[in-house]
Amino acid sequence: MIRPSKTDQAWKQWGEVDPYYGVITDEKFRSQSLDDQARHEFFETGRQSVEHVLQLCRRHVNSEFEPKSVLDYGCGVGRMAIAFARVARQVTGIDISEGMLAEAQANKSRLGIENLELLQIEGTQLPIKKKFDLVHSYIVLQHIHPRQGIEVFQQLVQAISPGGVGAIQLTYSNIKNAPGLGLPPRIPSFRNLWRSTWGNSAMRRTLGQWFGSPKSPQMQMNSYHLNQVLFLLQNAGVKDLHVEFTNHGGHLGVFVLFSQPC
Repeated sequence: MIRPSKTDQAWKQWGEVDPYYGVITDEKFRSQSLDDQARHEFFETGRQSVEHVLQLCRRHVNSEFEPKSVLDYGCGVGRMAIAFARVARQVTGIDISEGMLAEAQANKSRLGIENLELLQIEGTQLPIKKKFDLVHSYIVLQHIHPRQGIEVFQQLVQAISPGGVGAIQLTYSNIKNAPGLGLPPRIPSFRNLWRSTWGNSAMRRTLGQWFGSPKSPQMQMNSYHLNQVLFLLQNAGVKDLHVEFTNHGGHLGVFVLFSQPC
């Protein structure tokens, strides 16, 4: 098993200082400006996203799909987990950030949601052994180092019940890698080196506090090797999958939907 990485530390920091903005980088979701209207808009995006995911599942995987149990990996403050809880019998949300989960618990109580279980993960081992009708993760694995993330991905596939559906998003490249047809340069950019070393260092945060300029955590973006992703799916017995491309600020990804064999 691989130990927690600096990306885990960054996500925990977001949970402590700016949990909603850590999920959706829009200034109206900053902690200092978050009001009831912004909070409503935040969770409305979750409702719309869940509706879209279920439509994709029914259109491309199983036309009669009605999940009774859902696992939302990287649930954050509950943006989509709460929306899933309104349409499924039982939902489990998993996140690495204690701060995020505390906020998710508060939102769950505030909205009267009783069928949502919230669990914290440390490292890569899922804290649950159950299987689910739907296993979902969106804009989450991209923030986990691929050495960890591919291990998590494999466990997520294994957590799908026979006949259930997986809906998982990963990044694979950046639009800046166009000269190499998606392949990254041999020498990492200074920006990436800065993010991975100094950006989330304790020293940077300490200096920021000393000089009255608190520093936001630096969220790394990681690309996955799709050969590994496809190999794990085929090795698990998956026969078909639907792929939608994603592009978040030039970070290119895939949203894969597939059925676990019965």
